[in-house]
Amino acid sequence: MTLYIDTKLNFLDNNIVSTIGSWHSSLPLLAVGSFNQEKGGFVTIFQENGQLLEGCDWPVLAANQVTALAWHPSRRLLVVGWDGGELYIWLEYSWARLEAPHNAALTTVTFSFGGGRLLASDATGSLSGWQSSSGAPLTAFHHQLGDVITHVKFCAPLQTSETSIRGLARAAVAGDENALDVLAAWRPRTTARMREGYQPDNHACFAAQDNGVILYIDHAGSCSEVLNAPGVIVFLDIINHNYLLVAWESAGALSLSRFLISDDGSLTTDTHVRMSSKNGQSIVLAGNFSVAVITGDKVIRIWDSENGDNDVLPNETEEIASGETFTSISYCNLSDTLCCGSSLGNLYLWRRDHKNNWKLLSRTTVKGTVKQVCWGSEGLMNPLLHVNCITNAYILSEQHVCWGYSPKLFMVQKAASEINIMGKDNATSTINSSLTIKSFVYRDMYVALSDGNEIQIWMCHKEDVIKFSHIRTFAWKTSALFMYNEILVGIANSHIECYSILGNKLGILPCSEGEGEPIAVTSTNRFIVVATIDGVLKLAEITKKGLRMPYPPKNCYQIFEDFGEIMRASVNSNGNYICLSIANAGLAPDPKIYLLDVANDKISNTLLSDSRTPPYQSVPITILWDNFDSRLVAVHMRSVDFDQIHLFFCHEGVLHEYKNWCPSSENYISDFIMCSIHSPYVAILSHQNMHKILLNEFEEQSDHDSNKIKEVLNFLFYMCTGFLEKAVIIGTNIVGSKTSVVWDSLAKECVLRKRADVGAVCLSKMGNIKGAMMMRKVMQDDSMDDTSKVGVLAVNLGMIDEAHKLFRESQRLDLVTRLISAREGGLNEIISDDTLGENILLVKSAQHRLAKIMWMNGDTSDSLKLFEKAGTLVPHVPRMLIAQGQAPMLAQYVSTSKDAGLITWWGHYLESIGDLDGALEAYTRANDFGEQTRLLCHMDRLEEAEKLSQKNSSSLYQMARYLEANTNETEKVVKMYIKCGAIASAIRIAAETSTWNLVWRAGSSSPKHALYAASILENAGQIEQAIALYQKSGKPHMALKLAMSSGDTNAIVAAVESLGDQVDPELACTLATHLKKTDHHPQAAALLATAGKYEEALEIVEESSAPLSEELSERLAAPAGTTGRDVLLRRLADVLGARGLYHQAAKRLANIGDKAGAMRWLIRSGDAERIATFAAASRDRTAQLMAADYLRRRAQWRTRPDLTRHILHFYTKAKAYGKLASFYAECAKMEIDEYENFEKGLDALKEATRCIAKSTDPEMNAQLIALQEQSALVKRFIDVKKTLQGSDINEGVTSGQQLIRAVSGRPGLINQEKILKMLLLHAPSHPEVERLEQQLKTFQIQPQEENSRSDSPDQSVEEII
Repeated sequence: MTLYIDTKLNFLDNNIVSTIGSWHSSLPLLAVGSFNQEKGGFVTIFQENGQLLEGCDWPVLAANQVTALAWHPSRRLLVVGWDGGELYIWLEYSWARLEAPHNAALTTVTFSFGGGRLLASDATGSLSGWQSSSGAPLTAFHHQLGDVITHVKFCAPLQTSETSIRGLARAAVAGDENALDVLAAWRPRTTARMREGYQPDNHACFAAQDNGVILYIDHAGSCSEVLNAPGVIVFLDIINHNYLLVAWESAGALSLSRFLISDDGSLTTDTHVRMSSKNGQSIVLAGNFSVAVITGDKVIRIWDSENGDNDVLPNETEEIASGETFTSISYCNLSDTLCCGSSLGNLYLWRRDHKNNWKLLSRTTVKGTVKQVCWGSEGLMNPLLHVNCITNAYILSEQHVCWGYSPKLFMVQKAASEINIMGKDNATSTINSSLTIKSFVYRDMYVALSDGNEIQIWMCHKEDVIKFSHIRTFAWKTSALFMYNEILVGIANSHIECYSILGNKLGILPCSEGEGEPIAVTSTNRFIVVATIDGVLKLAEITKKGLRMPYPPKNCYQIFEDFGEIMRASVNSNGNYICLSIANAGLAPDPKIYLLDVANDKISNTLLSDSRTPPYQSVPITILWDNFDSRLVAVHMRSVDFDQIHLFFCHEGVLHEYKNWCPSSENYISDFIMCSIHSPYVAILSHQNMHKILLNEFEEQSDHDSNKIKEVLNFLFYMCTGFLEKAVIIGTNIVGSKTSVVWDSLAKECVLRKRADVGAVCLSKMGNIKGAMMMRKVMQDDSMDDTSKVGVLAVNLGMIDEAHKLFRESQRLDLVTRLISAREGGLNEIISDDTLGENILLVKSAQHRLAKIMWMNGDTSDSLKLFEKAGTLVPHVPRMLIAQGQAPMLAQYVSTSKDAGLITWWGHYLESIGDLDGALEAYTRANDFGEQTRLLCHMDRLEEAEKLSQKNSSSLYQMARYLEANTNETEKVVKMYIKCGAIASAIRIAAETSTWNLVWRAGSSSPKHALYAASILENAGQIEQAIALYQKSGKPHMALKLAMSSGDTNAIVAAVESLGDQVDPELACTLATHLKKTDHHPQAAALLATAGKYEEALEIVEESSAPLSEELSERLAAPAGTTGRDVLLRRLADVLGARGLYHQAAKRLANIGDKAGAMRWLIRSGDAERIATFAAASRDRTAQLMAADYLRRRAQWRTRPDLTRHILHFYTKAKAYGKLASFYAECAKMEIDEYENFEKGLDALKEATRCIAKSTDPEMNAQLIALQEQSALVKRFIDVKKTLQGSDINEGVTSGQQLIRAVSGRPGLINQEKILKMLLLHAPSHPEVERLEQQLKTFQIQPQEENSRSDSPDQSVEEII
């Protein structure tokens, strides 16, 4: 809500006529060109408050007038053009004249967007360009064009988003990350900071001449003609950076054309419109693509050049005074406001709403006819409007409406100095102050008014509380006011000051340089919270002595990870919680609401999502705590599309939302401001009128005394925080009426919290007997889950959408379908909902019901289609048509239908009326071979029927039925029944004729019918066949029982093998005895094991030579807990090992923990892989040592590195360091002898040395010495080799000869032959080479003793090396 407060501009001289005015684009400075008959022309610069800018010497030209003004976009630089051709500049409080090449009246003076280029043109067609990036402008170029330039428009530098408030909000929908950072009201005083800094520039421009020609002037100043309009150009501007909008007058009408701008300045026509216009001053851009034109005396036409839409202002509901005409128009991009001045001095201001519709915002009156209106701003935040009425000039500032509220009365500012007061009984009064009210506060009996410099105190009358009298005035420069217990608090000089209503200063709450100046202060009762520009929160208590801080300041940079500034902050009435909203480091508003526990320094947050318009994001713009209850807080959320108020209860540092607090969101969803919350009311300001919204649960309360309010608030607190049982108890004490809205609210909360049990209680309290009984039945139904029960509760409360979601969540599509079908149009919704495809039966049912309804309504064709989709065309539709006597219609429909069921039904109908040929034709169309065969047999056309029976099983069945009834060909009939799958019929026919072989044959063809055939054969005495069929049917118990009664040993064996371990123990013993006598030893042993007699089973196995299967081995293994299990498993292992089943024997010993014994059997199997795997898993030192010895002795570890790793691992785990050292020595010997890799051999010797060092055996000293000696020799050999590979061959040969003497006569890894070969290989040209060759031959001729390799793992290191 805004007011426009006008300030008349006071010039230094009287009888002034204002000719032109211009605002600075980013600073609150207004330049006005004026003329006085006595003095002449001059320029005056005003500040935003209407005061003259001090320290300026105004230039005066006695015979000339000001014709053009231009401000630099960022600097304090003003250029003034006169009708004599003079150009003056004002630069930082000083005036100077520019030497310009102009001798006639200046028509245009314009800066580029970044201020780097200045263009000036005069009435003779002279055009000059100036460089103006710094200091005074300097001439860049000059052209004498001849024709007068009337309009100049510079090209836009870069693509940027809309800067209008609501335009940026709409841009947020398109994904602009900073688009929500728009309204100045949404954030404190730091908004303007974002717009400071470097401004990009573009020196190219378009210039329009009075002959209709448009010139393109490039960066260097070169001119080229790009358009020749068929009329006088009256308007020129850039739209959306890419388009040039040109308006010209011709034939008494206005033509508007939009041209696409190319990189070289050429123009391409994009769109065009023609309309009437009053004059060229009546056109203005009104947003990104819109143009506003005064087309008549009282008509403004707004044309959207993008989509061609048109709006007309004023609309039908907005009245204009008779005899009034519109004279001027201007658009404010900052606030998206359009201002139009009239001949009667009225100013009409329109603003677009969230639906992009223009609405009249305000109408203000000034004295005189409005000649010109133009917009400026106060630091790019608060819009300022300059109004030129020729003899008078004004500045109108936009100010938020001030208000005051208490339960007894409320106040709203109606004008600059007027406050309207309204009491309980709609009694009204006013306060008319001598001050221009910028802020006021009302508390108890007093009202304090402020204009920023002075404070007025007004006190109400004792006999009439709505009337106030002025009692005193005192000076105090403050920008905000708060009051508590006759103490005033305000912001003054970057600090918080405190005064009494008597005007006495009580104290100050200073803000240090590190904390920053305060930018937002709010109060709740006796507490205030101060937010500073540097992100510091300060909580203070108002006392009679001044302000007291109960807690130290809080630095938000330490509280929040991504913090930029505080936007809103409010403290509760107890002073222990602060609710706030912030902007992130990029100064984009954070949609979360934060709750700060001041005492414990704990922070929590709540994110409200917009369920109505999902992509839009809401931002908190107002936060207020309840003055009555310290637990309740209200948050005003604003999004692009709508505003909404959310209420929360605070409990243990967490906010719990109080939903459905307002009976109807229409009460506050329009343009409004939340003013106060004082239970049971929320006060809002809409269209400069105060409205009170009663909380939903107080509707049935006749009196709102404090005790009743407290009870209801306690109920709401427990309901919102989840203590539903306590809420039921308190709710019972609040209201006795069963129709109370209290229980309705609690029941709805139960739906949200999925508490069906409490919801059922609420239904009974509400008097909803039907719903209560339904819930009682549902609560006792164990087949329904908890979510479905809550869904039933939601249905009884009318929460259909919530019930729909709950039923879907519980996957009860049947309930979803019933719910949808119950509402109007629900059947259509069901059949068109793809998500219900899983619940096909219910969808089909809905289609059938809808088809019946459409049939009853006479919509036959559509109903038939639905019957087809539902699959219920037969028999319903034919029966209905026959019953209605519409057999011809049915015949016609059947003739075109492809539904086999319908055609078959039609064939049955024709057959019933005796039309056999027609029926046969229908069966043929339906491809029903069974019915064809049946009818052909009935018509004695057996040959055709027999041919047809070969095509289909149903026709074969019909043929078999006919033959059964009319012939004695039993075998043929049985075969036909078996072939067509009618096994039961085949068994029945064979049994009736006592052909048991056919019974057995039919039963064998299907396991499903084998049991039936077996029982028939058993009763008929066909024991063998019956046993076989019992086995086939999966009934080995019955087969075993029958086999035992018949004494069939083979059948008994087969049954036993089928049963496995599922034989009864007593029966197993009996069977084992029988099978043992018949030499079926494996089966007998298995049965004894099944009976738990493992020792007897083992005796049978030991006595028998029959092979043992793995399955029998498993059954013979006594389970854990069996008496003597270890002995039994050892016996079993011996039996298995004796028969070569080493793996199974090892498994049995492993089962009793004898891992060494298991390893012995595995070693006998010779399976190196299993030996290594078992040893690795066993973790038994003995087993691992045995495995390592075997792998070293028998396995091919020299070619398999994995086995080598196993051997090393096992020796290490077994701590057999002597054997480990021997193995390393053996590895070294292999590397040296077989691969000649002396380096790896040396590494292996070193490892062997380390292993012996770990051993505690004193006998290992000799082996250690041998290893050290061999390591030294191998090291010398490697050194000699490296020397030979280098450049010093002689030294290498000498060292080699010394090494030969060292190893001479000593066995080891390094011998004389290896050394000589190395010397000959690396020193072939040495003088000693012949002698070395002769020496090598001598060693080769000498007989070599073959050191037979021993595979024993007990070899010592000395023996190996």
